Amino acid sequence: MKIGKNRIAVLIGKDGEIKREIERKLGVKINLDSKSGNCEILPNPESQDYIPLNIFTAQNIVNAINRGFNPVKAMKLLEENFDLEIFNLIQIIGKSEKRIKRVKGRIIGRNGEMRKAIERYAESFISVYGKTVSIIADYDNLQIARKAVSMLINGIPHHVVLKFLEDKYSEKKKEHFKQIYKPEF
Repeated sequence: MKIGKNRIAVLIGKDGEIKREIERKLGVKINLDSKSGNCEILPNPESQDYIPLNIFTAQNIVNAINRGFNPVKAMKLLEENFDLEIFNLIQIIGKSEKRIKRVKGRIIGRNGEMRKAIERYAESFISVYGKTVSIIADYDNLQIARKAVSMLINGIPHHVVLKFLEDKYSEKKKEHFKQIYKPEF
């Protein structure tokens, strides 16, 4: 995979600590050419943490960092129930720079309020970077965040999207409350 020039330093981290941490936790070897941005993730069977599926997790984490997430948020993908979703705006709305800029602005909202609302109500992380919108969340919340971003891309008004998010959030809280305080007879 190819890493953007301005994301290479983020992936490596201070004194190489981020790259080392990914390699250590997942039992993989990351070969990164800092000049061209070419990145190769290889298995490291000698590592005690090596599991064959860890290569895909490492690719997801590297991809998340490449899509604008900070490494701490990208490391959430180490948890089994977390996943990464990437919306490629060029594939969805075309190559028009004006339309892409407008949709990115809609997703971020005034002073970042819409993005913060999606992150809060859908308990997720959102990155609007380049010509993509990326989401990191657990499976249930990923569905909610994906729907909210799709609604914004399709031009649905902000207040409707906020109402959808608030309703889903209150449903989740009610369900959680029922699970905690279920009477036992």
